[in-house]
Amino acid sequence: MIKIDQTDGDYINDLVPDLTPLLDILFILLVFFILTAGAAFQSLELTLPENVSEELELIQEPKHIMLEIRPHGYAINGQTIGTLHVLKDEITKHVKNNPDHELIVAGDKNASIERLLNVLTYLQSQGIQAANILMQKDISK
Repeated sequence: MIKIDQTDGDYINDLVPDLTPLLDILFILLVFFILTAGAAFQSLELTLPENVSEELELIQEPKHIMLEIRPHGYAINGQTIGTLHVLKDEITKHVKNNPDHELIVAGDKNASIERLLNVLTYLQSQGIQAANILMQKDISK
């Protein structure tokens, strides 16, 4: 209950409510409405494939030549090759037959560094750029 103290001549000022919290809320609402009113929605047009088989055919086709350096030989796309001389001929043949394919070099951790350097030196002398050199992360640490 509100009591009015009539002994003091300034009792009317005690009845005036404080408008500061009301003004704070109105200001926050005003800022919110201003920010949301000018929101521009952007859209991106997508062309979806008519059937899934078209897209799967494109994904399944590999676009690389995998050159593996094994401890006791080499391999290109899984085909085992015994010597460096034969490997050089096979690399040249694969690169000429598939000029749009990238060459990926994968080395076994038990293969000697000399074997890797011989292959990389040959690739450099032929002007063949390797797309990637694969390495396995050591998870024992």
